[in-house]
Amino acid sequence: MASEPVNVNEFRELARQVLPKMYYDFYTGGAEDQHTLKQNVDASRRIMLRPRVIVDVSRIDMSTTVLGYKISAPIMIVPTARHQLAHPEGL
Repeated sequence: MASEPVNVNEFRELARQVLPKMYYDFYTGGAEDQHTLKQNVDASRRIMLRPRVIVDVSRIDMSTTVLGYKISAPIMIVPTARHQLAHPEGL
């Protein structure tokens, strides 16, 4: 893994390494038979990105604005419950 995680799988692996197993299982699991979780994973696998090749990548800016706030990349963590399992200041 790179010095900092750069994709979902690397974030998942980092979480597995640092969280107690019970907390990791809570965050990565789904309710009952995990039907919706499986559908979400399958749907995300069907998304294909078509990278542009042979273009100047010396100055990449992935920043965007969400609700008036500038963020460095279009990746966000959505509201969920039990944040204190991952961090003492979680609400």
